Amino acid sequence: MNNGDTITAIATPAGEGGLGVIRISGPLSGMIALNLFRTSSGATLDALESHRVYFGAVNDGASPVDEVCLTYMKAPRSYTKEDTVEISCHGSPAVLRRVLKLVTSRGARMAEPGEFTKRAFLNGRIDLSQAEGVIDLIKSRSEGAARAAFGLMEGGLSARIESVREKLVRVLSHLEASIDFPDEDFQTATDAEIIATLDEAVRRMERLIQSYDGGKFLRHGINVAIIGKPNAGKSSLLNALLEEERAIVTHHPGTTRDLIKGEAELAGLNVELVDTAGLNPTPDEIEAEGIRRSLKAAEAADVLIGLFDGSRQWDEADARVISTLRQARHFVAAVNKADLCQKLDWPERDIAPIRISVRNATGIDALIAAVSTVAKSVPAQGHEEPVVTRLRHREIFCRIAEDLRRAKEELAVGREVAAAGVWDALEEIKRFTGESYTEEVLSSIFNEFCVGK
Repeated sequence: MNNGDTITAIATPAGEGGLGVIRISGPLSGMIALNLFRTSSGATLDALESHRVYFGAVNDGASPVDEVCLTYMKAPRSYTKEDTVEISCHGSPAVLRRVLKLVTSRGARMAEPGEFTKRAFLNGRIDLSQAEGVIDLIKSRSEGAARAAFGLMEGGLSARIESVREKLVRVLSHLEASIDFPDEDFQTATDAEIIATLDEAVRRMERLIQSYDGGKFLRHGINVAIIGKPNAGKSSLLNALLEEERAIVTHHPGTTRDLIKGEAELAGLNVELVDTAGLNPTPDEIEAEGIRRSLKAAEAADVLIGLFDGSRQWDEADARVISTLRQARHFVAAVNKADLCQKLDWPERDIAPIRISVRNATGIDALIAAVSTVAKSVPAQGHEEPVVTRLRHREIFCRIAEDLRRAKEELAVGREVAAAGVWDALEEIKRFTGESYTEEVLSSIFNEFCVGK
């Protein structure tokens, strides 16, 4: 990759569309645009005014290719902090390919995946965590994921870490002053004040680390399996949550013999729902295989919904469902058919079930809220800390916290030893922002990007 090159790519998804955008970035951007573009009156332009939209046509010699809107953004006021041109064409793949070929024939080269954002990072417009927020936003599949990614892209997490960095730099200045000028008569922070600052920084790291348990669900989504005895309403619940008739529903127990899956957005989360075969204590051979697959799906699920039939008495199958729930990482119990005469005497005092009726659509919102709560995945609005969604960030924050705990312990030995721990924590912060990076790290991040971003 040569950052002095001018690069180009189609920035919109493949396929037909109303609009398609070709992006150009680098020193030749303006010259290429002037060479290809004619105004709506057919006139050529001698210069382009920054941050102005021009309407006209892209021409191949004297032959017009397409009507376009052209926008020029002069460095450094662009996404990459380089001269940038965006050409909005009609979204025909043939038109976009032709315009792209014209751009490359005039000196631009095809961009690598993520190269526009990589240039934004290398040119100092964004830090590495914000670049990660860009790809997360592009790939987000739910409102919650998009909200978390946008916060990361806008620098919400970076701002929190910068605040910690400032405090650690002040602590380090006091430690180093004591080391370099031990005989000078000037005021430095006391050990108690330094310990208080280190403790506060560790607490901030711990809050961020703890948020990852829910943040990973925001980014990747969660797998929710519905288990219960035959005819408890599992397939009806799946259909209700998916808002479509995915599973066959009959009054005959054992209709579902295999796993049925579907995706939905629930409470801001991307959720893969799995309907399972009923846990029948006396299955036939086919049902036994379905139950084996159901238990395997239950074991792999992030959250289990245990569904019970309120219109029937408690039996051995219900007990088996409860036993499976108790082995799960996260679970919610729900008693279905609240619209019918209730015969179920709930025996589990430490588990409070949610009463629902899939037929009448009552209690479904409460069930969805409970699933998102036990998954610890939807942060409260206005939460004072951003949510950590990437394992790279969590690992860095764990190392920072460990470095600071070590610095606190070693303060009793001497300030010079304690300073080493603070220095190590500051180096980890540089790894988070990308001030200190390896090509391996950059490649692993920017290879996630599509071409054109």
